[in-house]
Amino acid sequence: MQQMTEEMREIIDAEEAKKAEYAQLASKIMTFARDQVMISMRFLDRALFRMPMVAADTVSTYGVNGRIIYFNPEYVLRSFKQERNRCTRAFLHMIFHCIFSHPFQYEKMERQYWDLACDVAVEKSILDLKLEDTVLDTDPQREKILKKFQEEVPVLTAERIYHFLKKTPEQAKLWLQHEELFEQDDHIHWIPPKETDAAERTGDTFTTDTRSAMVGCHEADTGEEGADQVEDLDEVLLGQTQSDWADVSQHAKLDLETFSREQGFGAGSLLWNLKETLREKYDYGEFLKKFAVMGEEMHINDDEFDYVYYTYGLELYGNMPLVEPLEYRENKRIREFVIAIDTSGSCQGSTVEKFLQKTYNILKNTESYFSRVNIHIIQCDSKIQRDVKVTSDQEFDAYMQNVELSGFGGTDFRPVFEYVDDMIQRHEFQNLRGLIYFTDGKGTFPEKAPDYETAFVFIEEGFSIPEVPSWAIRLVLREDDI
Repeated sequence: MQQMTEEMREIIDAEEAKKAEYAQLASKIMTFARDQVMISMRFLDRALFRMPMVAADTVSTYGVNGRIIYFNPEYVLRSFKQERNRCTRAFLHMIFHCIFSHPFQYEKMERQYWDLACDVAVEKSILDLKLEDTVLDTDPQREKILKKFQEEVPVLTAERIYHFLKKTPEQAKLWLQHEELFEQDDHIHWIPPKETDAAERTGDTFTTDTRSAMVGCHEADTGEEGADQVEDLDEVLLGQTQSDWADVSQHAKLDLETFSREQGFGAGSLLWNLKETLREKYDYGEFLKKFAVMGEEMHINDDEFDYVYYTYGLELYGNMPLVEPLEYRENKRIREFVIAIDTSGSCQGSTVEKFLQKTYNILKNTESYFSRVNIHIIQCDSKIQRDVKVTSDQEFDAYMQNVELSGFGGTDFRPVFEYVDDMIQRHEFQNLRGLIYFTDGKGTFPEKAPDYETAFVFIEEGFSIPEVPSWAIRLVLREDDI
């Protein structure tokens, strides 16, 4: 019995030694992969050395969460043997996930769609770069599928793909059939720690086994230097958040723009994804409040009413209070407003109706709406096509029930401003503070700034958004934002 126990221990020790050997060799391969990427893409320097690499059984292939890169040693050895570039491709794939902020949005997404959208966006970016060290035998097949995908989503960023899949479930089923072709890593570590049973992590505390693996990946598993690195691991891992990666993404974007001009780099998809990641998010409701004007409403202002003087006056003079209650108070309300709709060829249909409906819903909010309003909805292309005046909820509701668009010619912004200026001269407005112009931007802008605030609102469709004059506000929204 004792002899059998000794034999079992020897077998276990041999297996553990083999695993340690596999982990060490796999670690060298991962380091090699990182160095290969660094040689070709120096603008990613801040991203490439940001995360320690950990041998882990929690992934069947690879994984990343923005703090650590995980790899399965046996899988790394097997895939490297089959095709040398596979590890380099997977490493770059995971780095792109991080600089595109993919792991940090997992909680609020439908994971099946988001997994596919992120993998497709990353693989498209890598293929466009045409890096020799990342080419795989299966790339022609991917390129063929991506060409079909682009017929439906011209710019393949994760966000655009995801919204397309959500909006078209039938098409999503067809796309999901190709999911395995674009997978390079396991997204299990994107799931917040509270939702996982990962044994190596509790909050931000790491077990001894995990720490040892991490140190081993940095070739410091023995001696005082290794001990020091273990102590420093918490420092290394702190702060690897979405905002930190946004800084890395901004740095990469600036360097990439310079690098691509110098080297003729095929950075189209990569730049689109970085711009998507760094794109400012706007709240259309908050934006609309900027056009609020000060006005008066019949309403007792309890904040400025003093009951002491009031009751004293009643006692002293009978029915005569000393201080009358203030019957007015100033509140911000949207009272006079112009909404201009560009009805030229590229601005028509359901998108315009959604924009009007969104604006209507915000204006109807009791916190930003007068009981009586003076809102003009002007349709125009190269000339004024239609002007509808709205003075109440009922009139706005009636207008929205039967929206008819007119025009569909070319675009010239100047007639709208001339028309509004003329209305001001005719005293159609008492205190006009804002004009929102919903357009594709392909028109002639006025040279002179108007006396009221003006915003040009664009719906982003994957193409460049034109600049506006310095006196105007430029707001870019997604169709989903409205």
